[in-house]
Amino acid sequence: MPHNNSWSLRTSRSRLPDSHNSHSSCLVMDLSAEVSAALRLLGDTTKTVPATFQHLLQTVTEDVTKSPPEATHPGGDDDGSVSRCHAALTTLFLEAVRDGHNVTVITSVLEDLNWPSERINETTKAVESHRSALQSKLASLGTFPPHIVDIDWKLSYHVRSSDGEEGGGAMYQVTLHTEESGGGRGKVSFSCSLAQLTHLVTRLRQASRCIQKYASNS
Repeated sequence: MPHNNSWSLRTSRSRLPDSHNSHSSCLVMDLSAEVSAALRLLGDTTKTVPATFQHLLQTVTEDVTKSPPEATHPGGDDDGSVSRCHAALTTLFLEAVRDGHNVTVITSVLEDLNWPSERINETTKAVESHRSALQSKLASLGTFPPHIVDIDWKLSYHVRSSDGEEGGGAMYQVTLHTEESGGGRGKVSFSCSLAQLTHLVTRLRQASRCIQKYASNS
């Protein structure tokens, strides 16, 4: 007679890098020359007046926290400079949050672009105030491989048939419950012997150790 047992394991989705990660301050933001030039212009008080700066900072903050994040034309753009500054500041926000750069890194980047301390403080404050919301928005974008969120299994014993044929012994019936891009749910089911299941678990443990080793050396 089949003997069934059930077991479940919950896993959590990987999080975006935390803003206080111990090695975040060692990272350097990878900004293009065009973005850097536009940010330099935005930080120049002789070329970008306070009212324009405040308007762009508010507009970008509102744009990146929308669902999904989007860009709004800032207006007042005769030569395209305001649009370039808007796009550059948006890039700064997204890069800072996506790659887990903390206030120290952002401040260093803006200081290298000759930003005054007042504008740096306002910008870093805006990034930190909306970091959690922006992390959630970024996590919901794009496509990604299915995540395993639950596992069900049962053990079945195959006994001798009525014809006297030998059964296959103990077999595991495994179902992986997955969460796919966009929140959809899926299932992956398979059967395996104890030896096959043991081999699978061993390989998963090896992969886990490799990831932990990589993370500790980063």
